Amino acid sequence: MKIMAMPEQRAARLELKPHVLVLDQQQSYKRLEEDALVRTLREGCRGFALRHLPYRLSPVILGLPGLLLHLVLLVAVHTLEHARWMYGLWVVCRVLHFCLDAMDGTQARRNGTQSTARHFWDHWVDVANSAMAVMIVAQLGPRQGLSLMPYLLLTTTGQLFFYLGLCRYFATGVMRDPYINHLWNYVFCLFLGLSVCVQGLDVLTWPLFQQVYAVLSLTAFGAGFWSLLRDVLLMARSRLSSVAFYVRILAAPLLILGLYVTCLRSWDDVFSARALVAIAMSSLTVGIHSRQLVNKAPAWVTPESALFLLVLPLSSLPLALQPALRHGLLGVMVLVMILQLVRALREMVAQYPEIGFPLVWLSESHRPVLLPVSNKLV
Repeated sequence: MKIMAMPEQRAARLELKPHVLVLDQQQSYKRLEEDALVRTLREGCRGFALRHLPYRLSPVILGLPGLLLHLVLLVAVHTLEHARWMYGLWVVCRVLHFCLDAMDGTQARRNGTQSTARHFWDHWVDVANSAMAVMIVAQLGPRQGLSLMPYLLLTTTGQLFFYLGLCRYFATGVMRDPYINHLWNYVFCLFLGLSVCVQGLDVLTWPLFQQVYAVLSLTAFGAGFWSLLRDVLLMARSRLSSVAFYVRILAAPLLILGLYVTCLRSWDDVFSARALVAIAMSSLTVGIHSRQLVNKAPAWVTPESALFLLVLPLSSLPLALQPALRHGLLGVMVLVMILQLVRALREMVAQYPEIGFPLVWLSESHRPVLLPVSNKLV
């Protein structure tokens, strides 16, 4: 095996192929931005994984608890009357996701199961949890006064930051974990969740709390736009930087978010509007990442984002039919996203059959495979 040669690299530039990516033991592809608290917690989780997790435990299973907990909380906040326990569970949900996310990569490098398929699964879980987190906190946060501004920012830009971050990863081969991810959790998880846990639900109606929450939200998204600008500058210096590349990656998300702002925000069924946008944007995010890992150019649209466009003809149908049709469209998009996940994993597992994709436990015959894992091995 060898890394793609220079003539092939020049051809890849014309075809908008991704930058070379090597998933090495030193994680040279990753750039972390964290404060002392985040660093201490992350290193503690990695140390716990090395000392206490069974060697044959698959890192794949570590993504499921956070995913299921986000799903349970998402259903609860949209179907039950708000209660203090939901905010406590929200804090537990996000902290657990962070800890398990820090452990799974450590476990994969420890038992030799690092592969493009596991790397993709890790980020697929992150994207799904991020989409559900945006919908959860938009429902849990206050709904009066200045709080409407962070709600709008959450819905329209929450997934866009994640998507463009993976576009930059596609173009540069460097995965930057920006500090805005931790700032988001500080504001929308710890500040919101712990405030309600300590003071009760009444705190959401306090004008002072609403003002502080709005200011912190705007600060977080101001930092997010600064991080976004840095991503754009990094992409501008990559060999893929071209009008064709930017049109390819920006056309679909701008169309989706434009439809949300102009059409879906007026829907009475707020949940369906949020969920349809979240799934469409999530599909674009994991779509460009899956194509990066199998050395393909970014797609113009994904099947889920194409299905999202059906909201336009649905809006012209009789009002009595629209709720059921919207829920049906939502169910179809979820099913297609799961099928796309299975298809992408199969394609990536075929690249590294020696490593495979163990779901829960490694077999007794498993031996670490010391292969260079890359998206451009030939």
